[in-house]
Amino acid sequence: MNKLLTGLESSSLMPLVTITPLSQDCYDTIWGELFDNCFVIHQDSLRELKNIFEFSANTFFSNPIVRMQKLRDISPCKGLTVKGVAVKLLLDGQAGGWIGNKNSRVQAFFFSDVIDSIEDCIVDVQEFCDILVQRMEAKINRFNHLITPHDNLLVVDLENVLPYWGYHNVSRDFLEEDRKLVINVREDSASIDMFTHKTSAARRDAFHYHMLTQEAVDLILVGDANFESNICSCGQCSKRSPKIRILTNKRRNDLLNL
Repeated sequence: MNKLLTGLESSSLMPLVTITPLSQDCYDTIWGELFDNCFVIHQDSLRELKNIFEFSANTFFSNPIVRMQKLRDISPCKGLTVKGVAVKLLLDGQAGGWIGNKNSRVQAFFFSDVIDSIEDCIVDVQEFCDILVQRMEAKINRFNHLITPHDNLLVVDLENVLPYWGYHNVSRDFLEEDRKLVINVREDSASIDMFTHKTSAARRDAFHYHMLTQEAVDLILVGDANFESNICSCGQCSKRSPKIRILTNKRRNDLLNL
């Protein structure tokens, strides 16, 4: 019996390598229902994720590392530790795009644990800033390493999952599981320029759907609630109709009694 082929894309890979509100559902779905499947993803999905922490606009509002370096210029505040000042600087960026690198909320979730990891005994602002920037860059490098394939295979290991939104989003025994997933990484089989007629928000969804459909996947697992409304409707895609499974935060909400 041939194994079913499941397609992944950026929105379903992110909760596999970092803790997000969708991680519990993503892991439970794959290991509970789909683990015997074969999994495939395209290079563009990996590029999209790597772009999150590539801050091409090197400005205070867009680059959290630039904001952290401002610690050196700020006088100590009464009643506020250097960690507290760092958190406020981290949040003082632009807001926009759930996954975009200009979103200070995304940046704060990703780097707040880095601030927290610095020893309380380090109170010298210059030393604190140097350590913080070094560790922020190290976390970016670690994230990029997790989504870098080798020999066209990407191995996801729960042991290496990175803190992001916070461990309150997953069950108490979540990290005790021994879970590894091998994903086949394919070269892009089309160009995103095919979808310039779509809005920027829909363009990548259509692109990923188109390529996964050409792979003849049986199922596409996504974390984007709007994915189905953005799919490609070209002649080739219209001949195929893979199922689309949209991850939700229901299991996370159940854990928190929300």
